[in-house]
Amino acid sequence: MRIFQVITVSEYGGAQTVVANLIRNLSIEHEVFVLYGGEGEAWSKLGNNFTRIRLGKHRKAISLWDIILFFKLIYYRIKYKPDVVHLHSSKMGALGRLAFSRRKTILTVHGFDSVRKGFSHFLRIEKALKNHARYIVGVSRYDVDQMADEGIYNNVRLIYNGTEDHFIKNEITNQIIDNKFKDIKADYEHVVMCIARIAKQKKFDLFIEIANKMPNLAFVWLGNKNPIQGLPHNVFCLGEIHDAYNYLRYADIFILPSNYEGLPISLLEALSFRVPAVASAVGGITEILDGKNGFFVSNTVSEFSEKIEYILSDDQRHKFMADCARKTYIANFTIEKMINGYLSLYNDIALKR
Repeated sequence: MRIFQVITVSEYGGAQTVVANLIRNLSIEHEVFVLYGGEGEAWSKLGNNFTRIRLGKHRKAISLWDIILFFKLIYYRIKYKPDVVHLHSSKMGALGRLAFSRRKTILTVHGFDSVRKGFSHFLRIEKALKNHARYIVGVSRYDVDQMADEGIYNNVRLIYNGTEDHFIKNEITNQIIDNKFKDIKADYEHVVMCIARIAKQKKFDLFIEIANKMPNLAFVWLGNKNPIQGLPHNVFCLGEIHDAYNYLRYADIFILPSNYEGLPISLLEALSFRVPAVASAVGGITEILDGKNGFFVSNTVSEFSEKIEYILSDDQRHKFMADCARKTYIANFTIEKMINGYLSLYNDIALKR
């Protein structure tokens, strides 16, 4: 099959990780193209057995430039005649459903609350275009239910995100970052980690407040593009790292404070590395954490700190929860499960064509 993966921006992030994993696994047997805005950081290390098409600068906001972008999509549709078009993100989901054949198109909604809460002006567009795709994929049961509440349900399917099992590979590619972690571990008994970009959605301010309340623990954030000044003594922001998941081996607990989520890849990666988690009770997080592998909580300092203390206060409890975290990943969120889910939709489109 000739498969298009189409996404608005290409910096590191959850949706981009899903696209990168699809590229890596599908390009073995299929002809894969990725059409994107930005610099292509998320697939810069994937090799050359697929085709990159840069559409221009990344812009999430609506602008007149989108008219040019629309005609670029039309041009590549005519030039390459894809068998399947897989759209990701709100803007490309809208433009792509207009530019490509409905019969060939799949849209993955990477967190419906990003539309309802983060970019609410897209909600009217989503409703208008709900039938302009063969399938719309929700990455959590929460998202599927929320779409149904908005009248989007006829062609909706549920496919949970999955992630590669990097835990068994034991890869460390950045010796400088590795040494920083070793220094942190020498000064602090426990490390609490978050992997996320700095954005309003990701509650970095809450992360700092939790760290202030627990000065005996090291709080490490991976994903900030720029240096951050004036941090508490126990907070370390180590920057944007291509393979940030590999440093989960240094974490005792993973936390994810957030205003809204789909099914966060960073949380699945933490579980795969045997790291119990405490995360905000938003989006699909409540479908992942069950009290054995971690906890979902309200966005308050007290609830986060209480659960962190509960997990770390007993070594046997921590070990049990670490084991449960790994079991949850193996049972539900492997890359194979996600790829097989999407391949079933791709094959259905190809066969019916």
